[in-house]
Amino acid sequence: MKILVVEDEIPIATYIKNQVAAVLKDRHSSITVCHTLVEADILTDSRSIDLCLLDLNLNGKDGFEILRKATAHSFETIVISANVDRAIEAFEHGVLDFIPKPFEADRLKIAFDRFFSTEFNRRTHLKYISFRRRDGYHVLKTKNIRYFKASNIYVEAHLWTGSYELLDKTMEVMEKMLSTEFVRLHRSYIVRISDIKSYRHIGGGTYQITLTDGVTLPLSRDKYKLLKDLLDS
Repeated sequence: MKILVVEDEIPIATYIKNQVAAVLKDRHSSITVCHTLVEADILTDSRSIDLCLLDLNLNGKDGFEILRKATAHSFETIVISANVDRAIEAFEHGVLDFIPKPFEADRLKIAFDRFFSTEFNRRTHLKYISFRRRDGYHVLKTKNIRYFKASNIYVEAHLWTGSYELLDKTMEVMEKMLSTEFVRLHRSYIVRISDIKSYRHIGGGTYQITLTDGVTLPLSRDKYKLLKDLLDS
């Protein structure tokens, strides 16, 4: 497990690193610490990490620059910051948890318990998803996404405009990130529940859903009852 701590104050960064090591105990992990936004930017682009512990104020620079990129990668982010007034905004960008400074070890353990949970840590406020193009990072509003489709090991975010963007994530990671307004109804598709107009059995053990714009998508047989229960409720 690879962890990145982004904190500009060296004593606090050391404290966080020591607390993380204490929480993880015997779990095999590497913990890297950086103190500037530039360094963090380079590390998140060039190195594979599993979890980023991020301060939002880095020598007067906005840590949200890293956070806005986080959903373009497959790593999770836990914000550790005194800027509690930005907590909702952080959750809108898909953070796993927001820990106000100062914090005790028990509070950090709660965040890591959530990270290691086998249950889906479904976001309730996710409004933005970042993605990477050759010219840099861009942001999608989740409300503009019609559905998600598996594309080999990545995911296509299909928009209401008819175009799509390729996301550097697996369907499993995407399913974990999205709020409960989305549901995975097929191994290759995730849709917003409110955008489903109808569903039906079309014979031969084949099922499909129809979205509000008339687009039809496959529905897994084992998800048929789940969808019926969701729509009935």
